[in-house]
Amino acid sequence: MEDMLKTLTRRSFAASRVRNCVAVLAIALTAVLFTAITTIALGTAESFTLTLQMQKMSRSDGEVRYMTAEQFQALGQADFIEAAGLRMPVAYLSNAVRHNIEFNVEDETQAELTFCTPTHGRPPAAPNEVVASDLALRDLGVEPETGAEITIAFTAHGQEYALPMVVSGWYEALDSQLSVMWAGPAFREAHPEIFQFTFHEDRDMTGTYFSDFTVRSAAGLEKRLRQLVYDLGGEPDDAGAPNYMQAAVNRVTNVQPSPFQMAAAGAFAVLFALCGYLLIYNVFDIAVMQDIRRFGLYRTIGMSREQVRRLMNRQALWLSGMGIPLGLLAGFFIGKAALPLIMDMVATEYKYLSAGVSPSPALFLTAAALTALTVFCSTRKPVRVAANTPPIEAFRYVENGGGRRASRRSAPGASIPRLAWSNLGRNRRRTAFIMLSLTLCVVLLNCAGTAADSMDVEKETAFMIRTDFAVVSAASASNTKGFLRRSDALRAETMADIAARPGVTGGSAIYKNTAEDANVTYDFGHTLIGETFENPHSGLLFGIDQYRAFGLGEDGHMICNVYGLEETALARMDLREGETDAHALFEMMSAGGGVLVGVHVDRRDMSLEPVLDLTDVGQNITVYKNGAAVMELPVLAKAALTTDDVGIGYLDAGATDVGGDGLSLYLPSSVFESLYDAPAVYKYSFDVQEGYEAEMTAFLEDYMETEDPGLSYLSAQAARESSQGTQRMIRFVGGFVGLVFGLAGILNLINTIVTTILTRRHEFAAMESVGMTRRQLTAMMVWEGVFYAAGACLLGLVLSAVLDLTLVKRLVDSMWQFTFRFTLVPALAACAVLLAVSAIVPVLALRWFHRGSVAELLRVAE
Repeated sequence: MEDMLKTLTRRSFAASRVRNCVAVLAIALTAVLFTAITTIALGTAESFTLTLQMQKMSRSDGEVRYMTAEQFQALGQADFIEAAGLRMPVAYLSNAVRHNIEFNVEDETQAELTFCTPTHGRPPAAPNEVVASDLALRDLGVEPETGAEITIAFTAHGQEYALPMVVSGWYEALDSQLSVMWAGPAFREAHPEIFQFTFHEDRDMTGTYFSDFTVRSAAGLEKRLRQLVYDLGGEPDDAGAPNYMQAAVNRVTNVQPSPFQMAAAGAFAVLFALCGYLLIYNVFDIAVMQDIRRFGLYRTIGMSREQVRRLMNRQALWLSGMGIPLGLLAGFFIGKAALPLIMDMVATEYKYLSAGVSPSPALFLTAAALTALTVFCSTRKPVRVAANTPPIEAFRYVENGGGRRASRRSAPGASIPRLAWSNLGRNRRRTAFIMLSLTLCVVLLNCAGTAADSMDVEKETAFMIRTDFAVVSAASASNTKGFLRRSDALRAETMADIAARPGVTGGSAIYKNTAEDANVTYDFGHTLIGETFENPHSGLLFGIDQYRAFGLGEDGHMICNVYGLEETALARMDLREGETDAHALFEMMSAGGGVLVGVHVDRRDMSLEPVLDLTDVGQNITVYKNGAAVMELPVLAKAALTTDDVGIGYLDAGATDVGGDGLSLYLPSSVFESLYDAPAVYKYSFDVQEGYEAEMTAFLEDYMETEDPGLSYLSAQAARESSQGTQRMIRFVGGFVGLVFGLAGILNLINTIVTTILTRRHEFAAMESVGMTRRQLTAMMVWEGVFYAAGACLLGLVLSAVLDLTLVKRLVDSMWQFTFRFTLVPALAACAVLLAVSAIVPVLALRWFHRGSVAELLRVAE
């Protein structure tokens, strides 16, 4: 019996070549979908991880800091540590001009884990040899080449050093602002006085041991690392403890997916499984209906329900065996080819992305398992129908489906469109599945289009920069330094050279206080709890309240973040409370009548952040200089701050290290200059006339290279491109998902129309024999296809409008960068394409699959 079942399965399989090709195509498409998505997801994750590792400058699993030599040796012997690198920080070079150069002693393991391995030359061996980045060497005045001689200047343990060194190797810098220069352990042996361990006494890092490490298994790493610190005699929590030892897991390498990310991945998996289900189910459903008479014959000669199920399952297995491998290979290469395009879309945000993915077994196993599961679920009902349909009903179904419908006379007044409409009711479930696929295509494309159109590029750009250009010092644009010292100020010559350029308008210099202006302080009646700590970057003492930290001056009052500006800059600010007329406000402030207070906003609704809104309009602020009160300034107005008001782009590191969470105060430049001993210009903002943007960009780039290496700038165009990258990503993701569902729907439509033609050849021949022309037959099939698409389009437009005004609107309103814009243009465009395809497919299908004379077609058996 088993041999007979195998024979029947093989012959039944061989007798349906066209249908098998369609089934293999459906399964392969599902496998392509899962494989391409898995490839893109894994490749994107790898690329983003590598990019973030490059930005963090570490691909390790974790890091331990502030160790002694003995503790470092014990770290490398821990059972879960696979490899541990050596890093002994020395200092930042003081003779660097624009590029921040961190000088360390490292070994090759540490260099490999922190992207500092020389790509040209070799690692340092002699005490006077170093490896540096190309940008670091150029900043020190030499071209990157092995054998180049340089001088490095730094301060360690209060002693200044200027040492001649030789470049043994160099590498391409990953960061335009910061890179590492390193010497080998021989440098430590040659200069033991630099590496005296005094961390427990004075918290000087020079002389301590740092280590980036990799582990054999990341399971439970945080707990094991914490226990290791205790075993080494360290204290991981109390930063003030004499034996404090910092240990941290690298969260970039050991990513813990958030619930939202897991939910999003699950939602995409369900959507793609649904897409595959709709496609494969329709193929097998059509196959069962077409072969229902054959299954009735099998049952008549004694085949049991279980044997029919086994026959169908075996055919599904054979089809999967052909479709899944084809889909896996095609999907991998499609995903691999699409990955660089996706990475290019976010290149403005992640400019070091390395788009690549390897053909790992896990990738193919995951995609194959998801495809096989989809095939299994999709074939359950068709298999059950084939096995459970009694033989008599099977024969009756064939006769009703073909002969009687084909020979029925048309009702009076019948038309080709009405005839096509009645044909849709032959299998309502199949019709519903096709329309569902096409509807999801329309809805998803429109939702993605609405979300992308609602991405307010100009709104986000204005939050980052309100002028065409903003120029600062390189330190101000560094997230590791920030505007801290008067030496970080812009040069007057630089501002004059920019102002003299053609097309420049609205230029405005903006001053800011520094850590060296601790003799000017402010009192606005806010009480601190008494605890203080020293900021490691600025060296200022910070006081705290329950939630915030405030920079303190020499007299114990708050330094705050104080800006001096002209009316041109004030007019650009968002004045919310008090005097909101910029001209009147500036006039009052210039006469010494008060001050403007800036308050950071809650970006979700752009309201003033209550926890940082520490003053009221009309409240007096006392200004102290050298411990004596010199001014009483009432709060005249409040402004809602953007990052352009306190920093450049999204960077405000200097403000954090000077005033901390203290007030952001804005004074006229004249008042600021009279109050501070050495006013320092933080930023120069200006617009350019239309058509001068490219010329100014080229000028600034050249100026940084030739005149002022300590310069940096941000343009509105660069900020705009950053936002547009996000917009493109939304369009791509939503459009990709929508197109997948559209493709599934179109393939279902093609499969249905082709199968309809094959199964109704006798019916069509009979209709032609009683007078229907081939043109009328084609028109009927075209109307059937158009009805499928029109129904899906109508439903899709209604659902698109409903979802846009509810779910999508609520989603975009929760994100500050978005401004909801209702649109149905993507849905209408998708509808136009679907209607065109639905009209073309029947014409081609009839031409290919309905050939021969009427007499020949009438001889075709059902």
